Amino acid sequence: MTTRIADIAAHSGVSEATVSRVLNGKPGVSPATRQAVLSALDILGYERPARLRQQRAGLVGLIVPELSNPVFPAFTGVIEGALA
Repeated sequence: MTTRIADIAAHSGVSEATVSRVLNGKPGVSPATRQAVLSALDILGYERPARLRQQRAGLVGLIVPELSNPVFPAFTGVIEGALA
């Protein structure tokens, strides 16, 4: 399935024109709206234009089975330290 600008607009709750402005680096888009569109791009698997690729959020998700076992919070702390 191909991701379309209309899909990104619907997912981020903005117009297609706003998505276009973000993709083309045009002014007139609030930072929060720009971030919502960029997040929608990543979630929906839309390949960012080259000039936008360096603006990724830099987030890493980690799922652990439980936090009551002391091994997992320690493991998470080590990973967090390594990534920082």
